Amino acid sequence: GNLMFPALQLEVMDRFTAVEQHFRATRRLGREISQTDKGLVFVEIYAIHEYTVQQVFQAAAGVIAAQGHVYADLQPTLLALFLDAELQSLADCPKKDRWDRRMELFKRATSADPIKSGSATLPGDGSHFRHTHLQLILDVLGVKRKLTVRRRHMYDLDETVNNRNAISHGGETPKEVGRKYSRQDVWLAIRRSRKLCLRLILIVSEHCSDSSRNCRA
Repeated sequence: GNLMFPALQLEVMDRFTAVEQHFRATRRLGREISQTDKGLVFVEIYAIHEYTVQQVFQAAAGVIAAQGHVYADLQPTLLALFLDAELQSLADCPKKDRWDRRMELFKRATSADPIKSGSATLPGDGSHFRHTHLQLILDVLGVKRKLTVRRRHMYDLDETVNNRNAISHGGETPKEVGRKYSRQDVWLAIRRSRKLCLRLILIVSEHCSDSSRNCRA
C-alpha cells in the first residue's frame, strides 16, 4: 500500500547513487573508455526510469484498489483502468456476442461491485516510457499536477530513451553516443532523471493517499 512509495523512493535514490559512484570512478580511465562510459550511463538511467514508472503505477493501482471503491463511484479514467479485462474482451469478441458484452460492461461500470485490482495493466501509447507515455499514465490515474514545469526536461527524458534504444538495439555503440556529450552533460542528465523519478513518486503517492480524488464528485 502506501508504504510502497517510501520504500520505492529509497530504492530509486540508491540506484542513482550507484550510477553516480560508477561514473565518478571512470574519470581516471583513458579518454576512449570514458566515451563508452558516458554512453552507458544513459542505459543505466533509462533502466531506473522504466523501473520507477512500472513500480509507481503498480503501487498506485494497489492503493486505489485497497480503498474499497465500487465501480459506480470511480472516476471515469479509473474505470478505463479497472475494467481493462472487460474492455479487452469486448474488443476481441465475435460480432454475434458484441451487444451482450457491451451491456455486461456498462452494468459492471455502474454496479456496486467492489473493484478488483488483479494485475492492473500499465497503460501504453506505444512511446515506450517517453514523456507522452508518462503523461498518459498520470491522466489515467487522474493526477492533475505536472511532472515538470520545464518542457525541456520532458525532451531530455525522450533523449535518454532514444540513446538507450540506440545502444540496446545496436544502432549506435555506447562510445558513439558518449562522444556527443561532455562529462558535465552526463552529470546533468543523471540529476534531471533522478529529479523526474522522485517527482513522479511524490505526485502519484500524494494523489493516491486521498481516496476521495478517485471517486466522482
